[in-house]
Amino acid sequence: MTEISWTCLVTGANRGLGFEFIRQFVEAVHRQGTFAYIICCCRNPDGATQLQNLIRENESERLKFSVLKLEVTSEADRNSVISFCSEKLKDIGLNLLLNNAGIMPHYCSEGIETVEPSELHRTYNNNFIGPTLLTKGLMKLILKGAERDAKKTKIVSMSSKSGSVGHKRFMIGGAYDYRCSKVAINRTARNLAAEFGGCGMIAMPVCPGWAATDMGNRGHLKAEVPVIDSIEGVIKCIKNATQSTNGLFVDHLQEYPPW
Repeated sequence: MTEISWTCLVTGANRGLGFEFIRQFVEAVHRQGTFAYIICCCRNPDGATQLQNLIRENESERLKFSVLKLEVTSEADRNSVISFCSEKLKDIGLNLLLNNAGIMPHYCSEGIETVEPSELHRTYNNNFIGPTLLTKGLMKLILKGAERDAKKTKIVSMSSKSGSVGHKRFMIGGAYDYRCSKVAINRTARNLAAEFGGCGMIAMPVCPGWAATDMGNRGHLKAEVPVIDSIEGVIKCIKNATQSTNGLFVDHLQEYPPW
């Protein structure tokens, strides 16, 4: 694996934004003629037909894949992924971690009466605690990636402007569990930027827009942003991120919404 120039791990890789990110990443690798290794994590690899088909059509000497089982709330799954990566990437590190997996139990129109302890715990475990602990376990590899190429090495966490406290559009109630979990993941990215920015690594919470995924199209309203456009914007944000924007909340339009 000494020729590999990109190493990437994506959670929630089997559908929606995670799958589309991998699809566009693969296209970019083909265009640029680089070597890449993509680690795709999802709850049920055997059932990830779309992902498996993409891999079958694109795997080559230049482009390698692994598909790993990861329920991000499971300590055993996280440890298994971390152990696998620690062995596979021990010499080259990890350039890009995309914390994409997440849930939204309650829609934005659902108020305080819907808040239940079990759903708060489940949402925080999926959207904040699990991704944060996965990031913790992969930090040595991420820092090794930064040693090799700091400009490439980034931790990207899918967030949402609906978690913003200052955004005028979202001065509304509802979705307590989801929105508060996104505030937490934003703060985690800012902490990582402060702690490790000096090593060259960049941490960034990214809002992909109201994307037309299964989650985005819940309720009576329909999402505004096609998935392809959403991820095109996210990839531009990743490419253009620098130390001057390290830890800042950015959206798929490359704008910096208030927190």
